[in-house]
Order: sequence, then C-alpha cells, then structure tokens
Amino acid sequence: MFDPEGLTPAQCEGDACVACHKRWPRPRVRIGRLPDDAILFACPDCAEALLPQRAGNVYPLSRSVAFS
Repeated sequence: MFDPEGLTPAQCEGDACVACHKRWPRPRVRIGRLPDDAILFACPDCAEALLPQRAGNVYPLSRSVAFS
C-alpha cells in the first residue's frame, strides 16, 4: 500500500510511472495500490528497481481463486 501524498494525479490514475513520471509508453507493471484500491504502475526500468528480487528457487503462487 502506497501513500498518495506526493504523487501526481496522473500517477494516482495509473497514467504515469510512480517513480520517473514517464507517460509514454504507458506504464504496465503493477507495483502496488493506493488506500482507495487504485492500482499503481511503473515502467519496466523503474519496476525492476522497485520490486523485490525473487529468490532463486522460489516461485510465486498463482493468483487464481480456488473456491468461488
């Protein structure tokens, strides 16, 4: 969860990278959420620096729902 203070309206709406403010190409890497559940995006270069690195033999769980 990120604090929206200090982010521009474009960043809060997902139209600009949260780190470098780049608008084109539109950022596509999801890196977090705001308190109102809006999704924050980063460009691939910034996302690499913002997201934690995976351990070598650990794989993320699928995001599918087991029971609906």
